[in-house]
Amino acid sequence: MIKTKLALNLMLLLAGSIVFAQNKPVETITENDLQAHLEYVASDLMQGRDFNTIVPGLELTANYIKTQCKKLGLKPGFDDYFQTVEMVSSKPDPENTYFQLIGENGEVAFEGKDFFSLGGASENDTVKGNIVFTGYGWYNNETKYNDTEGLDLKGKVVVVMTRNPEMVKADEKNNMQIEMQKMQKAVMGGAQAVLFISDPQNPDKEYINSIKKYATGGMMQLKGGQASQRMPIKLLFGTEELADQIVKESGKTLAQIQNEMNESGSPKSFDIKELSANVLLGKAVSIIEGKNIVAMIEGSDPVLKNECVVYTAHYDHMGVDGEGEIYNGADDNGTGTVALLEIAEAFQSMKKKPKRSIVFAWVTAEEKGLIGSDYYSRNPVFAMEKTLADINLDMIGRSAEQEPDPDAEVEKSLAGPNGLYIVSGKQSSELMGISNDICKELGLIPSDKLSQAFLTRSDYYHFYKNGVPVLGLSTGLHDDYHTVNDELAKIDYHKMKRVAQYSFLVGEKVANQKQRIVVDNPAME
Repeated sequence: MIKTKLALNLMLLLAGSIVFAQNKPVETITENDLQAHLEYVASDLMQGRDFNTIVPGLELTANYIKTQCKKLGLKPGFDDYFQTVEMVSSKPDPENTYFQLIGENGEVAFEGKDFFSLGGASENDTVKGNIVFTGYGWYNNETKYNDTEGLDLKGKVVVVMTRNPEMVKADEKNNMQIEMQKMQKAVMGGAQAVLFISDPQNPDKEYINSIKKYATGGMMQLKGGQASQRMPIKLLFGTEELADQIVKESGKTLAQIQNEMNESGSPKSFDIKELSANVLLGKAVSIIEGKNIVAMIEGSDPVLKNECVVYTAHYDHMGVDGEGEIYNGADDNGTGTVALLEIAEAFQSMKKKPKRSIVFAWVTAEEKGLIGSDYYSRNPVFAMEKTLADINLDMIGRSAEQEPDPDAEVEKSLAGPNGLYIVSGKQSSELMGISNDICKELGLIPSDKLSQAFLTRSDYYHFYKNGVPVLGLSTGLHDDYHTVNDELAKIDYHKMKRVAQYSFLVGEKVANQKQRIVVDNPAME
């Protein structure tokens, strides 16, 4: 009988320990819960989580997040969890937009509306000046091929075809980095505008259209805040028909000029002597209200609770295109949005809460220029000097079959089953040490490969620039980035769970230390 009771007690103790092990806070983060949340947030009903859609999907998502915060019993960071963000919206106004070619005697030789601009002023803007055709606008250091040799670009509208001779010969598609190099060359030459034309032999006709879909969505900035930094040059995008009108004085079409360039292997650039440009870029301006959703868990230490760790993720995306196709943004950033809900649940399940407070901020208008996080950084729950770290989750739900080649381009950097990109200015070697230890514990392979290119491109930037150490988490870029193909079917929920668990464990460690983490490499002003 005694032996039987002893065996029974041992079994009960063992069972109890198993139940306890299965109920660690980190284990409340599950694939099933992540999937259930994401199937709502990234559904067609949400209309791509953008402003001014027929169905207010962005608003529905905000209300869903707030409901989950209430359900978890999280404390509101602001009144009813919402932090209102007022923005000024500026969209192209087609009725007040035109591209005129002015003849030598001041007459309008041509007027068209089939073009668009990217970025620029938030109010009506103009471009007036002489025009120069620069072929591909390209320079090759090895062959010394130079489309702008001997040309004065200062104050002019520079017309360039997309791609370059090497890409045309290899029948390669457009590359944004190549086009930006051309823009920089025009900036250095003092040009006031660049007019990009899809080269006639281009197999990627959708390239310009994809930029147009983005550009026609307009731009936003904080109401009363400083305007976002403008391009140092005006960027215009036109059609082959417009280009034919511009080069008409040569007696050739753009396609004929390109053929001659390709056959000769030499530039065919020239000043347009008989025509100048007169461009009006009309803008429609309105006030838009966005919402950050902010919740928190108060720290358990009476003194340290006045400091915090912040978790951020943007919940907006790109809406619906002109053909009615929905940008569901399952990975960008449905994954970060719902992972934050699971991380919050994990913290809330702790019997004893962390010493420091934990803030969860789902921020708006990231796709419009990091606006929601900018506003939060100016109006935080805890002052920036009381914020120990920001852990930001943005695109954490995709995996390649294997880890990418170390020399792979950033655009082809999708992590494999165990890879995790951590964008950081490395302000705190202590924080990086904590991060590395937890990665090792979970079998994750951290990489800072994206740090140089992406340090200013997600919501952690507004914490970084204010001296707060950041960990910007991502599983990398993929071909579906900012396309309508970023769908639920391609999400790796197991990878999502591991990244969310990593995030929880890092934040828990930082929030529970007796001393705040040391910032030994502060961000430069």
